[in-house]
Amino acid sequence: MARAGVALLLTAGVLGVLAPPTPGAAATVPAAVVAGVPAAEGDPVGRRPAVGQVPRATAAPTTAVPAPGPAADPVPSPASAPVPEPVVAAPEQPGPGPRAVALPLDVAAGGSTQVVTVVAASSGATTAELTGWELGPGGWTVVHGPWPARVGASGVGAAREGATRTPAGTFPLPEAFGRAPDPGSGLPYRQVDEQDWWVSDVASPLYDQHARCAPGTCPFDEGAGENLLAAGAVYDHAVVIGYNPAGIPGAGSAFFLHVSDGAPTAGCVALERGRLQTLLRWLDPAAGPLIAIGVG
Repeated sequence: MARAGVALLLTAGVLGVLAPPTPGAAATVPAAVVAGVPAAEGDPVGRRPAVGQVPRATAAPTTAVPAPGPAADPVPSPASAPVPEPVVAAPEQPGPGPRAVALPLDVAAGGSTQVVTVVAASSGATTAELTGWELGPGGWTVVHGPWPARVGASGVGAAREGATRTPAGTFPLPEAFGRAPDPGSGLPYRQVDEQDWWVSDVASPLYDQHARCAPGTCPFDEGAGENLLAAGAVYDHAVVIGYNPAGIPGAGSAFFLHVSDGAPTAGCVALERGRLQTLLRWLDPAAGPLIAIGVG
């Protein structure tokens, strides 16, 4: 009877352990290795769990496996690394050039490609504006000036011998001279000395021409001419204005574009020294240079 009771109790215990869980209850036993796992610290080695005791579940060790990421780009070797293209600066674009305009004074330039204009505000003015013009593919453009200039004490207009008026009109610029050495003139240049004269004797066949003779020996009235060395610093540099190439007596003589002394002239055109030197270097006989003088 005692054995039967014990058996009955054991059976009830086993059945209680093996009884199914209450419906709706979640299983809480983690995934584990039950058999073949060493006992945890404190457990008797080789001891089997008692009837009704749930065996200790030991989690299986896991090794984290990194998730695959995007493939890295291969590192190029020095031999295969791309060589950067050299940076080439864009060429500088030229700015707009001088604007082509019509020449003042209605100048008839003919075949000339260089013109110097001298424009006075009125016929009685003793100052004027001087400008250097050059003919290019697009027309006439300013290359020098405008610069202030001095003209005759009697203004600009019809010239004659003895008057202090600058002749109006368009004339050639054939040659240059000066007391000072040649500054690099494009025109034929003569450095003068005490034997160089410009003849203003209306009775002489040399009227309005250059002549050379020692003072006191000249075949013309020296008092009616100019000794180019004795004339002073205004003739350090000068350009001949071809006003009266035929030498018509009394029509006027010795008209030049020369260095200014700041005062009105006896009929010439006068310009600041440095600017006159600039014009001398620019004037080119092959261009047929002209000077146009007038009121505008």
